[in-house]
Amino acid sequence: MSTNSIRKEKEKNFYVQHMETFKKLGLADPMFTIKTAFFQKGKYGRNVLFFEWELKKGEDIYIEFYDNVTDGNGKVIDIVPMNENRQLFKYKYNPYFFEEYEQKESMGSDGKPYFSYTVPANELLAITPSGDEISYALYEKRKEEEGKEDDSLPKLQSSLSIFPDFEEEFAPKKESENTSDLKSVLLKLSHEISNLSSVLESTINKIK
Repeated sequence: MSTNSIRKEKEKNFYVQHMETFKKLGLADPMFTIKTAFFQKGKYGRNVLFFEWELKKGEDIYIEFYDNVTDGNGKVIDIVPMNENRQLFKYKYNPYFFEEYEQKESMGSDGKPYFSYTVPANELLAITPSGDEISYALYEKRKEEEGKEDDSLPKLQSSLSIFPDFEEEFAPKKESENTSDLKSVLLKLSHEISNLSSVLESTINKIK
């Protein structure tokens, strides 16, 4: 299967993942596509490449990011979601895209040139499951905070067990601790014997 075939098939599967969100947004036939979010030398943060024909449609574009899975020869063999939470993003139509974004000319397989534009990911909007829109910056901030919360959670033991650590809980006490306990018992016993002796002596005197 060619890379384009894999991508088209995966795009359908990715779309199904967001159908409930699209219903909440009241969108029966949204423009949806999957993209890679890449880093580019000389540019800050991640970027997204849009084809000129996509931007010329004059519609908002809904996006999910993906990663390529390649074999040992670098051939794409699968496409997987980039984000575990399957985050949906929105590019809001910008009629001035040809002026504001970096343009790139490439050659298609048919030998004809085509243009694409590099859009900073921070210009996208993140769509929540409820259908609300938040800025990309806020999305990144929340994602970072969630990561910190995960790091603060107690870590599991290296080996899980439903039983307590008997060796540690019931381990023999140290010799110093045993000696201290013995002294305490002897002192208490001595005190009790002394009290008993006093009581016996008092009783004997009364009988006399």
